[in-house]
Amino acid sequence: MRHSDRNSMRWSVEARVPFLTIELAEFVLSLPESFLVSGDGQTKSIFRAAMRGIVPDEILDRRDKIGFETPERAWLQGQTKILDDVRLPLDQVAFLKSANVAEHLRMSLGGERAWGAREWGLINFLNWFRSVTSQ
Repeated sequence: MRHSDRNSMRWSVEARVPFLTIELAEFVLSLPESFLVSGDGQTKSIFRAAMRGIVPDEILDRRDKIGFETPERAWLQGQTKILDDVRLPLDQVAFLKSANVAEHLRMSLGGERAWGAREWGLINFLNWFRSVTSQ
């Protein structure tokens, strides 16, 4: 929470963590998924139900809010040196076709193909993989 508070204030990002306690986190993690996401895809469904009558319905029923999205593409565009960093673990991951993944990442980092969550996830997975296999 300390880091969230400092970063949100420093960069003028609205962040809300007032209900976060270890006990609450453990309780929420123990709930069935249907309590967290309703059948129609509404998130925080148990929380919204609990707040009904306290918080106005027009706020509880909003569907237009999105979370803060970090600008990974802007950060990594043209940073093809990252490929050197991920190449070592890429060759060690049996379920990935290393040549295909390397080419995909090269094109994404070079701006020749769209950037998205898949690329960000691949880079983070490969960095994690390197950290756990080099110990």
